[in-house]
Amino acid sequence: MRGKTDILSTIIYYYRDEERMRNLWSNKKEFSKILSLVMEVEHDTSSTTMLQSCAEYFINFTSVFLIKQSSDVLHIFSEINDIKKRVSFMKKFFANDLVSDNIIFNFLNDVEVIKKVGSYREWIELPIMIRARKIITTSNDSEISVDEIIPLDLDLDNSLQEYLLSWAFEEKKLTKEGEDYFRKNFGKKYKQICSVMEQNY
Repeated sequence: MRGKTDILSTIIYYYRDEERMRNLWSNKKEFSKILSLVMEVEHDTSSTTMLQSCAEYFINFTSVFLIKQSSDVLHIFSEINDIKKRVSFMKKFFANDLVSDNIIFNFLNDVEVIKKVGSYREWIELPIMIRARKIITTSNDSEISVDEIIPLDLDLDNSLQEYLLSWAFEEKKLTKEGEDYFRKNFGKKYKQICSVMEQNY
């Protein structure tokens, strides 16, 4: 790991400078190398240093203004093999409230890219929850299929799948096929919810 002074001397060049950020973006290999330095900066919530401000700006600008499709993530990781850095960036990317639902949804539909990024079970929960919340709150009754809220091509924790299906079922948003899937694969939870729903009527 490079010293903090060395990292700052490199990334401060891009701080609050849209033109330089966009010019750097055109050279994906160099962009990836600098992002790798940025991801070495640890953020201490008790105080904010110039180094931390520069790092956060770089990450936020990249997340909001530069990444437009899922494949862009592979470009920025071209020189980053450290899985911890990749996971950390993905968490920050999806936690940014200015990243649009469309980009998140498109990303979740690109299973190939998700697998290439790697260690997706460490960062996939947040985008899945974001998508599920949007779909459940905007859909009509009996309208949501299982694969709309759970990427079935991915190996996800059963607890996450159960939570999402329970949520949609309780809101009466699952299709008949979705309810059958929930009952067959998570029978205990299905019965618990049915029992509670019956008591409330």
